[in-house]
Amino acid sequence: PSLQRLDLTFNKKLFTQSLADLLTSSLPTVAIYMTVTSPPPPGAYVGDSPGERDATLLRSQLEPFTTLQLRHRLVETFGHASYSNYGAPPVGRAEVMTRLLEEYELVLGGAGKERKLVRSLGTPVPLSELDTLERELEAWSLRYDKFQERPMIRAAKYMILRSPNEAEEKMIQLGSRRAHSAIRKYQQNLSLWAAAKAAMATVDIRFANSFTGLAITKNFVGSPHIDTTNIGPFYGLSLGNFKDGTGGVRVELDAMTVCEVNTKNRLGKIDGRFVHFVAPYDVDETTRYSLIFYLTEGEVQVKGRAVFGDIVEY
Repeated sequence: PSLQRLDLTFNKKLFTQSLADLLTSSLPTVAIYMTVTSPPPPGAYVGDSPGERDATLLRSQLEPFTTLQLRHRLVETFGHASYSNYGAPPVGRAEVMTRLLEEYELVLGGAGKERKLVRSLGTPVPLSELDTLERELEAWSLRYDKFQERPMIRAAKYMILRSPNEAEEKMIQLGSRRAHSAIRKYQQNLSLWAAAKAAMATVDIRFANSFTGLAITKNFVGSPHIDTTNIGPFYGLSLGNFKDGTGGVRVELDAMTVCEVNTKNRLGKIDGRFVHFVAPYDVDETTRYSLIFYLTEGEVQVKGRAVFGDIVEY
């Protein structure tokens, strides 16, 4: 018997429309089933990037998940039947998202209702370190009129500093311009790195001596996303004149619960491999600097808790 059906629905390496078109034209008598994500089919996503999405909306908070993860949530959280290898192929991302939002609407009691919000406090950083850091951040902001290394994220300024060991190792291995640029950028911001490391050392000396990257931002807004290159949790610290109790880091604890970690003048430990984003604050009238200390080199840590610290019902 000849091949009649080719089901590649769950093959993560085959996802482009061009491949789907090639298979369809090459195998005209075979029914081809693929999960096409590049380019995204109509309705698959709202907004082209995290920075374009309204982080207060549930859909925006679900967009970072893969279609397979969204399907899994329909099954595990809302009791939908799992996909069968026999019969019709599963619906695409747009329909999966629609069904998921409908289930949330039923459970939460209406469209636009938020999931349960709980809170956690980061560990306070001593005032002396905060004062030094704030001066360094203000000087950093003046040095760079415009600097945005992560355009998919909404922020006035965004810079990534690599640890000298990581940059030098990559330069030796690859001899790349990017590695040379990373070392030069680190040298230009050496005092800021030192101040950040000193603040980190007051809370977790081991992490202060091991983090490989430091993300420095000014007025980071919303931008729900997942950190795909981190090998473990990160620490976040924010400073500025934005109102206390706002501008924390929100992270999904489970399908029905979000935790807001207060990082203002505090270091909060969060696993960025869970969906996370910045909570609302007055971005028009105030300033919010943030430092994210993270790891991209070494042994991958098991993904467990989303938030490290006591959680308080809100």
